[in-house]
Amino acid sequence: MKHLNKIKASVVVVLLIIILPACNDYLTIEPENNLIKDKFWTKAEDVESALAATYDAFRDAALASFIWGELRADICQPNSSQFPDYAKIAGSNINPSNRKIDWSKYYEAINLANTLMYYDKQVLEADESFTEETMNAVDAEALFIRSLSYFYLVRLWKEVPLVLEPSITDTGDLFPPKSKEKVIIAQIISDLLKAKDLAYTDEFADYPAYYKGRANKYAIMALLADVYLWDEQYQNCINYCDSITKTGKFGLEPFSSWFKLYNPGNSMVESIFEIQFDDNYASQNNPIYDLLIPVSGVARLNFNSNQMDRLFHKDDIRLCGTNKPLWKYLGIDNETKVKRTANQRDANFIYYRYADVLLMKADALIETDRLTEANNLIRKTLERAGMSHVDVATKRNLQKAVRDEKAREFVAEGKRWFDMLRAAKRDGFANKQIIIEMILSGADVKQAAILKTRVYDTMSYYLPIPEHELLYNQNLEQNPFYDR
Repeated sequence: MKHLNKIKASVVVVLLIIILPACNDYLTIEPENNLIKDKFWTKAEDVESALAATYDAFRDAALASFIWGELRADICQPNSSQFPDYAKIAGSNINPSNRKIDWSKYYEAINLANTLMYYDKQVLEADESFTEETMNAVDAEALFIRSLSYFYLVRLWKEVPLVLEPSITDTGDLFPPKSKEKVIIAQIISDLLKAKDLAYTDEFADYPAYYKGRANKYAIMALLADVYLWDEQYQNCINYCDSITKTGKFGLEPFSSWFKLYNPGNSMVESIFEIQFDDNYASQNNPIYDLLIPVSGVARLNFNSNQMDRLFHKDDIRLCGTNKPLWKYLGIDNETKVKRTANQRDANFIYYRYADVLLMKADALIETDRLTEANNLIRKTLERAGMSHVDVATKRNLQKAVRDEKAREFVAEGKRWFDMLRAAKRDGFANKQIIIEMILSGADVKQAAILKTRVYDTMSYYLPIPEHELLYNQNLEQNPFYDR
């Protein structure tokens, strides 16, 4: 069995040359050469290579996902002097021409997923060793990658083109317009409900990197719970969190072994899905080390000291003591100051773990007025971190308490902005003051005066359509906040 990370780079490169365009627009792809197409999609190994390339494309978006999840929030941001384009966005000075505003990597993964689901049926007919059960499981993984890509897109841009077919001919819709958020969310849910019944469950449990690095039924259910929470379908969120818990296969990594979540990663206790990196293979080091957190030298992420002091008790294990939270990417363990070496730049990006399940459920329970149950779940993650929890009696205060606990539990894991945006947009942005106060709190008096004219428009919380996409696709309409 080949691990996804161990597929040789040359295979992936060849596949990408076959499938991907020469141009930079990932919504429209040049038709494939029929001869190449017929030669490639003929055997089970072709599907395996295509699936690896699809994961590889999604992994290429991982760094951007991490940055977008923190950039406009209130805990950590890239150093402004070294990342001026990101600094402008963090300061709510956002322009469609900013080169960092780019959705191409997500659409690259989406198109590969669409292409894989289109052609694996051809392989089913051509190769007897490629069974319908295997094809269905591959489709489930492709649907997961497509769904997670769209979930990032809708949280970042709100309305984006919804592309469900591969760009393999010149007769398709080459210039798709934007779809409404509700339409995209409904498609994600529909796809995931289908995928969960097709997916693998425990087939790869003896291979941790494979088991945690591929989307199985548990990963699909975790994403479903997250999407339902975003869409304010709280009971459905609770149901899928319970479905994961009832398997009996997951729990919180104990206090004594908490750091195993990050080194070596792929916790068999807590991890549900994480994108894999392996520094033993070419171009497989996590790019967070090259850009933001070098193994040697000074990290290029700034932490808001006031927020950190407010959120963390000094004995909270998640603070990593004097090493601070970035240690989860840099350290060998949580007891020493020994750093990873230059050949160990491969911490995985964790998308879902059991702590997510507990705190998503707590969030949903609060909105269904089940405060005692929510308090008990928040207590679990706090006590695992060596802290205690005093029950919070009111709904409003408990909403804040779960946001704070998520900030601690997932500090520097690319989730804070999305948590704050979801809380703000609840009930038709009835709580937009959450975002307004967060943005204004980091501004000086002069900046605050300017920002006040912007942040009351909720469309300012979403990114503009990239300028080059508007020039290429005349059917796209700019986010109205940026079209004034």
